[in-house]
Amino acid sequence: MKNLVRVEILGREYTVKSDEGEERVKRIAEYVNEKLKRISDHTKTVSTLNVAILAAMDIANEYFEILEGHSNLTQKVEKIEVKSSRLIEMINSKIS
Repeated sequence: MKNLVRVEILGREYTVKSDEGEERVKRIAEYVNEKLKRISDHTKTVSTLNVAILAAMDIANEYFEILEGHSNLTQKVEKIEVKSSRLIEMINSKIS
């Protein structure tokens, strides 16, 4: 069921229709708003579109860092599983 949630981003009110709960939508909007404010405060651009694009690039960068971290973690887990299997085989061969 879609929820209608009112949020404020850069001083403008939006009504968001989402399957997510109200608190999650508000947390996401707050995160986006903070990104936009931070970039707006640290750049000389006054164009909302440029600020939004820079914020989107920053958020995309964070997303890719998380994906890369997940991939690295997955590879480490796979290596651990292989080593664990070898150790179990070695132990089983010595017990038998």
